[in-house]
Amino acid sequence: MPSDRALPRLLCLPHAGGSAVVFHSWRRRFADRARVTPVELPGHGSRRGEPLIGDTPGLVTKLAGELAGASDGPYVLFGHSFGALIAFELAHRLADSAAGPPLALVVSGRNAPATAHLYPPLHNAPIDALLRGLRALQGTLPGVQQNPGLLSVFLPPLRADLRMAETYRRPDLPRLSCPVRVVAGDLDPLVDEAGLAAWQEETDGPCRVDRVRGGHMMLDSPALHEGLDDLFALDTR
Repeated sequence: MPSDRALPRLLCLPHAGGSAVVFHSWRRRFADRARVTPVELPGHGSRRGEPLIGDTPGLVTKLAGELAGASDGPYVLFGHSFGALIAFELAHRLADSAAGPPLALVVSGRNAPATAHLYPPLHNAPIDALLRGLRALQGTLPGVQQNPGLLSVFLPPLRADLRMAETYRRPDLPRLSCPVRVVAGDLDPLVDEAGLAAWQEETDGPCRVDRVRGGHMMLDSPALHEGLDDLFALDTR
């Protein structure tokens, strides 16, 4: 097994309202392949005491400063759904920093950044409609809707993230140079074939799109994990 320092980092960006905790099991899963680094957003999870950042440029600037400062070698960016957009913008921002460009950008559950959002907006919906929409996307937490205390914690970061995801407009950015890997569930209502294929327009490198069995929340998909295994097995460093 290579030494820990020789392994690339896998920087993981969560879905809207999500926390870095969703990636903690990946540390064991990819222990011999990568140093998995779940990225916690301000106002979420272990950073709940910090102010939420409700605009994409401000959030990307904050995260890029933190991640560039912690750069210590090759890295891969992974983002799911809303996190895919943040990972995409970080790939551009970090390429011009001390971190340098990523080895690859891996995204799941999201059409390409220039593609319009397909699902009816939820960020400003009444609570009942919001929770129904999340259930359709497999995005609710067990017991949240029955617990007012949990709702008061869960809803502000969720609405802030959803607003950024649902109103996102791709900034004027050049193509990336790194490979892009795209994974999406075959029953995911937030993606379509044209939107997934459009990720190829975001890079001058290779782009591979895989559909796997499942809906929107498919972070435990064996196909996604195997795709990451394949990526780390490549001699890209």
